[in-house]
Formats: sequence, structure tokens, C-alpha cells
Amino acid sequence: MFKRCMQIQFYEEYPTKKNLIKLKLIKFPTKIFIASKSITQFKDLEKQIKRLNPNTEVAYWPIVKNSYYISPFANTKDLMELFKELDSIKNPLLRDIEIPLKKSMLLTNLFSFFKNKKVIKKFLEKNKKRLTVPMQISIGSFKFMRLLGFHYNISYEKNPMFYTSMLPKTIINQTIKDLKKIKNKDNYAIGLGTIATGILGNEPILSLENLEKDIEFVKRVGFNKFIIFRLGGLNKEYIEVLNKFE
Repeated sequence: MFKRCMQIQFYEEYPTKKNLIKLKLIKFPTKIFIASKSITQFKDLEKQIKRLNPNTEVAYWPIVKNSYYISPFANTKDLMELFKELDSIKNPLLRDIEIPLKKSMLLTNLFSFFKNKKVIKKFLEKNKKRLTVPMQISIGSFKFMRLLGFHYNISYEKNPMFYTSMLPKTIINQTIKDLKKIKNKDNYAIGLGTIATGILGNEPILSLENLEKDIEFVKRVGFNKFIIFRLGGLNKEYIEVLNKFE
């Protein structure tokens, strides 16, 4: 029977030497989304990654000045400067559209909200072929998320965050139902994790058993790509699980 291979990719929010060295554990083709504060920093990291693992595609995950995330509540100037800068490179991109870490921006930039939505949408439409965009999973929430400017009806690659280590059982069950309903599964890369903490600092770690269970589900319902949060948590035990699906 033909074995359908999965595309296994990774986020790395903290691309330190200690975290990037984990690339040496990976023997299959992969893609890594690297968080960086500038294109200059990203290009330097890309060179390091290619030396560690030449068989790795490198995508740019830009950290936005002041807001951290791309957001309709970010400073318009910061968004415009970032989007202009991104036109200078051809790498794949991660567009992480969320509420700014600095919550005061929800009020200070409230009057820029609709202008920012248009700026973000224009950029997403222009770059949709090289974009991966994380998103809330619940299909029922799509309309609400569009109103908030966190989801757009554009055919970029969508990245539902199915982080079962962080979700209560009721949400996991609903998410499973929602993922099964998605029709064009080739345009999705499912986010799995977490196997290391992120910006919150307290994300629960996914067990080996549950990682394998989650990948089996993703494959069984017809998706062929997933992105693990994050590379820095990778070890030989996790690699043994991933090698079953590459």
C-alpha cells in the first residue's frame, strides 16, 4: 500500500544557536519559520541555517516594531515600513495576525483600525502565493475574526493552530469536528504543539504519545502538512516520532 508522506515543518520564535543546532537532528526535507526583527537579521540567520542543514527552506516570520504581531491595532507607520521592506525579499512569509502584546494599543490605535485592515488586506492579497497565516481554528469564528481584522477571505496558506497541549478537552473535540469539515485541505498546514514554550513562557509541553496521536489524526482526515511549535524543543525522541511520517 502506498505510504503518503507528510510535509513536516517548524516554527522558531527564538533562533539562538542552541535552538538552531536542533536542525542537525533532521534528515528529511523541511521548512522553518524564523522570527526576526529585521531582514538583515533574517538573512544572517538564513545563512546559519543553510550551513547547519542545507536541505531546509527558510521562511521569514517578521516581528513588528512596537506591537510584535501584525495587527489592525498596530501603528500604521510600522505596518507600512514592514510591508515595504518585505517587497525586497522573495522568501516565504509567516503573517502572524494577532492582538498586539502591548494591550494599550487597542485604545491608542482604535481610530486607525479600518485603515490598517485595508493596508494588511492589500499586502496579503499581493503576497498570497508565499504566505502562511496562523489562524483560530473554529470555523464558526471565521466571520467574527474577519470583523476584527484577524482573518481574511484570501487564498493564502492557512495555518490553524491545533495545540492540543494548551486546549481544554471540549475545545479539542470541537476543533476535530471543524478540521474535518474543511474541504480544500491542500491549502492548509496544521499547527501542532507545543514542544517548547513561546512568548507566553508557560505553554504546556506536548507528550510524545500525543504528538503521534495528533499527526495520525491530521493525516487520517486528509491534511498532508503540519508545522510544529517549536524547533527548540526538538530532541531524539520527538524525531523518532516524526520519522514515522516523513
